[in-house]
Amino acid sequence: MQEYVAFGIFAVIYVLIVCRRRFGIPIWTAMLIGAALMVGLHVIGVSEVLKSINLEILAFLFGMFSIVSALERAGVLRVVAFRMLARAKTPAQLLMIFVVGMGVLAAFLVNDTIALLGVPLAIHVAKYARIRPIVLLLALAFGITVGSVMTPIGNPQNLLIAVDSGIRLPFVSFLLYLSLPTVANLFITYLILKMYFRNELQKPLDYVKIQDEKIAIQESGDNHYTPRQARIAIYVTIATIAGFVISEVLSTFKVADFGLSVVAMLGAVSLYALSDDRTQILKRVDYSVLVFFAAMFIVTASMWQSGAISMITGWLPAPSPADKAHSLGVITVASLSMSQVLSNVPFVALYDFVMTNIGLGSEHVPQWLMLAAASTIAGNLTILGAASNIIVIESAESKGVRAFSFFEFAKVGSVITVANISIYYLFILLFVS
Repeated sequence: MQEYVAFGIFAVIYVLIVCRRRFGIPIWTAMLIGAALMVGLHVIGVSEVLKSINLEILAFLFGMFSIVSALERAGVLRVVAFRMLARAKTPAQLLMIFVVGMGVLAAFLVNDTIALLGVPLAIHVAKYARIRPIVLLLALAFGITVGSVMTPIGNPQNLLIAVDSGIRLPFVSFLLYLSLPTVANLFITYLILKMYFRNELQKPLDYVKIQDEKIAIQESGDNHYTPRQARIAIYVTIATIAGFVISEVLSTFKVADFGLSVVAMLGAVSLYALSDDRTQILKRVDYSVLVFFAAMFIVTASMWQSGAISMITGWLPAPSPADKAHSLGVITVASLSMSQVLSNVPFVALYDFVMTNIGLGSEHVPQWLMLAAASTIAGNLTILGAASNIIVIESAESKGVRAFSFFEFAKVGSVITVANISIYYLFILLFVS
């Protein structure tokens, strides 16, 4: 009985998210309502609520939100925006910079991090280029999703797969087999978006040239520019990004194991300790995304404990270790469908158990890489497929900028998803053994 209650509550959440503009309910509020209903209707016990919330992910997001807040507050992102404008000669080139450039960054700096950094940058660039923000916000969302496929540190679900699969040298394996199709998909995604926005991109790139960047970053009353604040924000950002890479190297060689959340929190602590503007930086942290994630963890745990997830997976065939083509197809279908219900990180956390239980181990590299590619690309189908989509939407709308709707995203995202997943499937089937 409880599984049907869980399904009903999830349906309510889905409707509220899809029709959020009609009801005037933000995404984080819709998820929070769902979490409250799960607890109130006894789908999940109060004692299980705290256990279901992944504090490491919340700590990671808080740390990165703090750093982004400092970068924006100090005006650093405006400087980057103007320099990007100086390099782009046409709106199409600007679009390509966001899709390909942000995608490559996401592969090595975690897609959620680039989403946090990229949203205010996209808004600033769109403002001064005088194009609609939705163009660059969609480019950012699709680009970081595709780009993050090619390394085990590109997104959280890839990291889970690298650890749970037991693949030998996962960083090398991911880059060796997934870098080529990922780069190809980044340019294909750019071409699809270029065609989709072809009327808007035909306009000449029109922006005001700013000679003095110092004046430019001070022109907004929200900015608190001083050379010292800017340097602190930049140095902490560089140190945090370097910390991500160092932590992966140390973990690979089993010297030490520092999670991404620890590195992000160390960066945030350093920032608050060194900055004179710490109070305003703390106030500008986007807490709505943190609430969304906490509520999502509760909803996901409720779906699992009630048996609702088992009912869904029971309808799907199990991947066969002996049949490569069949198993890749099953994993793709499961990833694309289930990620829309659970989001890709919780889905992979659960599906890893399914794959290991049927005998898929470290020697089945194609199947694990297909899970990484398909579960990540599922984020391009609907906004619910990846947490990075929610971060883009919530961050943009918290700044008073209209982001893309569920249907706007799905309209172009469905085409991008079909193109992306076809390339990954064929490449892994033909070239990965």
